[in-house]
Amino acid sequence: MADISAHSKADREENPLERQRELMELLSQETRHSIIQALLGHPEALASAGEINHFVPSKSKKTVEEQLGVLVEAGILEVYEYPPNRDRRGLPWKFYGFTEYGVGILGDFNYLEGVPMARAVHQKTRTPEKIERHETAPRPPLPESVRTAFRLDEEAE
Repeated sequence: MADISAHSKADREENPLERQRELMELLSQETRHSIIQALLGHPEALASAGEINHFVPSKSKKTVEEQLGVLVEAGILEVYEYPPNRDRRGLPWKFYGFTEYGVGILGDFNYLEGVPMARAVHQKTRTPEKIERHETAPRPPLPESVRTAFRLDEEAE
């Protein structure tokens, strides 16, 4: 697991190159990179753990879960809850999505440029019924700044 807190916040603020190196390490680890790509391609930029596991198939659920935790701890992702789904069998109620900070980092490292391609790949990937159910499940709204970055409102029009 990457420990981006190994250096003090003051050290990172004084040395932006160190901060950039830490972020590159965070984003480039294979499983975390795959998770980010899966979320970039998701039509809602907000996915359940089941959906993410489907799109990161070569890793164990435990590994994906651990790396989701690293991304949440780093502030790149957040767990967004949708309590009305909690009592509905077969529907997820916890979703992972980018934070405003995470979107800023993605922009800094040009990840947002790849959103159209990631979405095209996502659309062409076969999904079992369970994953389709997860994809169409009601979910909480993302912060407006995140929705805007992914142009989610424009696609709905």
